[in-house]
Amino acid sequence: MGNPMNISFFIANKIAFQQKKSFSSFIVKIAIIAIALSTGVMIVGTAITKGYQKVISEKFYDCWGEIHITNFLPDPSHILNDEKFDTDSTLIKKLAALKEVKSVHTYSIQSCLLKTEESMESILLKGLDNAESKLLSPEYLIEGKKISFEKGKFAEQIILSKTTADKLQLTVNDRVIIYFLHKNEYQPKARKVRIVGIYQTGLEDYDNHFILCDGRLINHINNDSSQKIQGYEIYLHDHTTTQVVEKNIFENFIDAPLQTYPIEKRFANIFSWLEMMKMNELIIVLIMLIIAVINMITALLILIMERTQMIGILKSLGMPNAGIRNIFMYTSFYIISAGVLMGALLGVGLCLLQAHFGIISLDEAVYYVNKVPIYLEPSTVASIIVGTILICLSLLLIPIYIIRTISPTKALKFN
Repeated sequence: MGNPMNISFFIANKIAFQQKKSFSSFIVKIAIIAIALSTGVMIVGTAITKGYQKVISEKFYDCWGEIHITNFLPDPSHILNDEKFDTDSTLIKKLAALKEVKSVHTYSIQSCLLKTEESMESILLKGLDNAESKLLSPEYLIEGKKISFEKGKFAEQIILSKTTADKLQLTVNDRVIIYFLHKNEYQPKARKVRIVGIYQTGLEDYDNHFILCDGRLINHINNDSSQKIQGYEIYLHDHTTTQVVEKNIFENFIDAPLQTYPIEKRFANIFSWLEMMKMNELIIVLIMLIIAVINMITALLILIMERTQMIGILKSLGMPNAGIRNIFMYTSFYIISAGVLMGALLGVGLCLLQAHFGIISLDEAVYYVNKVPIYLEPSTVASIIVGTILICLSLLLIPIYIIRTISPTKALKFN
């Protein structure tokens, strides 16, 4: 009969790509479409999940950095801390010199009341140390200008979130009064400040609670030295190095009572929620794989049943079971590969459309982003393509063994 492998290839090509209208050709088309849709959904689903994790986590890193250095905190999730210490310029230089570190900033946080003629709002004042803060970049500063950080003089300026500005009906250049009440003091201190800008992060908890200001303004109100701070924010080039950098800083750069805290620990609830999204990603992939496998098994069984007489003829001519199994394995490979590649083009295409044009928008107050985020990883797309082909083929080995049970004499009588 010649080379069984060549014959298997030849017959498989005829079965998979036959042009005539038949039930099996219809089934092949259905299987290809089902696999294509499953692959496309897997790619889109993983890209959205990873995109959401990336965008939200990066917003938190932009607001707070990757690592904090503060006095010891019994509860790291408690942002407001009254204990302060003096800025150590030598420590800042040493930390900034680390290759993993992008920048180091100091910060202070003070609770206050923001009063307008019509209303009053309880809020937190976050003191920054310079205009290079990520929150003052065009990405987040949507109106107005940055705070003026002049040497030797604190700025009586604030930047409101869009949420707070809309709630209190305030705009850039409006002047408002902020009140501060300290422990053991019955009379609040008041300062009149000017709104110079409006920011928006999309993080509801941040936008609802924080006003940005010159950190020296907080020190002035508290009658503290201009060197007093509540902590350092350390920004890294790559947040995946956080654990290594934090350990290095804790062991080699600081002493008690200072302590390092990764931002994931300070906002454990948010980052735990983001981590749980990986389970959603896994569920999507498993469901789509099951759909692809079921469709492929159904298509294969129909192909075998329709080609029963062909199997009988090939067996009667001396072709071994292995050669006949190869025919259907090659046929399955062609069908699966065609479906997976079509699905990959569909999935990647939809992701690129959303990434560039933002076709599907979201309510930022609810989802933290104003459009469905996309993060396409070539390695993830490749894993889906290769994994789907291999898993489908390996699971098809079971139904293909039905060929061994087909008798040549009975198959030739089959109509």
